[in-house]
Amino acid sequence: MFADLDKLPADPLLGLTRLYQDDARATKIDLGVGVFKTPDNKTPVMKAVVEAQKNAALNETTKAYTPADGAPGFGDAIAKLLLGDINPRAGVIQAPGGCGALRLGAELIKRGGARGVTIGAPTWGNHQPLISAAGVAINMVPYYDAAAGKILFDEFYTAVEKLEPKDALLLHGCCHNPTGADMSREQVDAIIDLAAKRGCLVFIDTAYHGFANGLEDDAYLVRRAVERLPELLISYSCSKNFGLYRERTGALIVVGETPERAEAMRSHVHVIARQSWSMPPAHGGVIVAGILSNPALTKAWKDELEAMRLAVIGNRQLLVETAREHQLGDRLDYIAGQHGMFSMLPLNPDQVMAMRERHGVYMAGNGRINMCGVNKGNVGHLVAGVADVLAG
Repeated sequence: MFADLDKLPADPLLGLTRLYQDDARATKIDLGVGVFKTPDNKTPVMKAVVEAQKNAALNETTKAYTPADGAPGFGDAIAKLLLGDINPRAGVIQAPGGCGALRLGAELIKRGGARGVTIGAPTWGNHQPLISAAGVAINMVPYYDAAAGKILFDEFYTAVEKLEPKDALLLHGCCHNPTGADMSREQVDAIIDLAAKRGCLVFIDTAYHGFANGLEDDAYLVRRAVERLPELLISYSCSKNFGLYRERTGALIVVGETPERAEAMRSHVHVIARQSWSMPPAHGGVIVAGILSNPALTKAWKDELEAMRLAVIGNRQLLVETAREHQLGDRLDYIAGQHGMFSMLPLNPDQVMAMRERHGVYMAGNGRINMCGVNKGNVGHLVAGVADVLAG
């Protein structure tokens, strides 16, 4: 049966990790895979997560399946955290990570008869494979100019003006991946108002809640969309803000025009999930619910998340200041005004390869770098490498 299957190439980012590990140079830098890192290149378990795990182990009495919506308390906790309160128009379904939530949403969009999903370019590398695998067409439109380091808002707005009621529009909730370039509140309002006018479905991918300007500010796009639009979808990931990468903890939030419409949407999501993984993994959902239902753990978690957010901002400032002190001048100034773990260096694929081969600096092929990998010990080497490859 499988004799005619050819071996497929490795995932570019996962393959990059292997290349980095095999590099013997002491000055090598890993700016590839998107996980939070400390200056000593560690991705620690958050203290609030450790305590919640202890509590869960002490109180667990069964390994029976969770309900179809996920671990008890998880959905309400996520709704309150992101939406501000439990909304009768919204239903929360736990999924295996943000990827699982995105795929659930794509499958639901397919059931709704969508013509396709419009996405601003560039976008996270797995958006297109995840959504198109559900049989949904992808329409890429301009969003960001990597050479200039700025959002192409007029071009993006013009593209959204062409959408119809059977079209879907994917938006990044905050901390745009791979660019770090988020729309202003005024731009968000304009796009949401336009989506309401055009009647298209908005699908918001929220993978970095809390990493831009804090939990409340980062929920602005989502809450504005819920307020303004009759229906929408939201994918939510607990990988970054709870550090639960390997636990695969996420959620799809369906918002209907009425509570009855939301319940109908949720029933279809249950069937899609049942046909895919049946029940979501419980452990991560139990941890999140345990943190958000405990005031002391909630405060500890928020404090840790804020420290992580500020650390990334500090890394951005460090990179910009170092670039200014060296040959790059103001070339990287735009990075200081961006948000989240990622930004894109103004490098073409050949220059990205030169960074790897000549300087041992590993990044995604489009020039995306994980700002968590920048620190005082390597920023000089990074800036010197960028200056070298830009010089030719």
